[in-house]
Amino acid sequence: MDKYRIDSHKLIYHIPRVNDWIAVKLVYPIYTEIATSGTCNHRCTYCALDYMEYQHRFLDTKVLKQRLSEMARLGVKSVMYAGEGEPLLHKDIGEIVLHTKNEGIDVAFTTNGVVFVPKLMRQTLHAITWIKVSINGATRETYAKIHRTGADDFDRVVKNIGEAVKFKKENNLECAIGMQMILLPENRHEAALLAEKARDLGADYLVVKPYSQHSFSRTQQYKDFHYSEHIALGATLRQFNTKGFQV
Repeated sequence: MDKYRIDSHKLIYHIPRVNDWIAVKLVYPIYTEIATSGTCNHRCTYCALDYMEYQHRFLDTKVLKQRLSEMARLGVKSVMYAGEGEPLLHKDIGEIVLHTKNEGIDVAFTTNGVVFVPKLMRQTLHAITWIKVSINGATRETYAKIHRTGADDFDRVVKNIGEAVKFKKENNLECAIGMQMILLPENRHEAALLAEKARDLGADYLVVKPYSQHSFSRTQQYKDFHYSEHIALGATLRQFNTKGFQV
């Protein structure tokens, strides 16, 4: 069962809007994804957006807040901050999150988690519906190789996740804290170890996803990687499931 509805849509909660769409009426989006940042502090080997070249640009805070207020009035129900760069690198991301939530829009993140430090976490976690941390290795060495960053970032991310879980429990927050791995030749042998680490950290879930080749991506090294031989891995990973944790 997809407890957190990670891989399923939520259209069943918006029947009138769906009916309007079926009737070919003008329908405003229910959900949007926004890239607050064009730059990223990692250069992951599998990055589908490498062709955008990680430009050092950020959305204007004032303009974004105006658009978010407008989006709320017009019917947007949720926003995921992700996109072409690392969303948490925006200097005003805390302010943006709180404004989004105050306008009545649910907030979510996909992030590498390096800069989700305690100060930002304490400011925003109560306003976030879910946060999914990209962590593509269960050891410092594999993580550094795939994320193309220093191995110390692995320790930072693990620490940040642990701090977020602790803060969530201490304050009875409902934010779902998850982790995600893209299954690659370099990390497939660590999937079970990462599931164990995620469970022991107190994360709510771990998503293990296949690589998908973007038509514009410069990265070509995984385009012929086949997953048929790894189907049995699903059963292995499900052994780590508990009442409070799901792979």
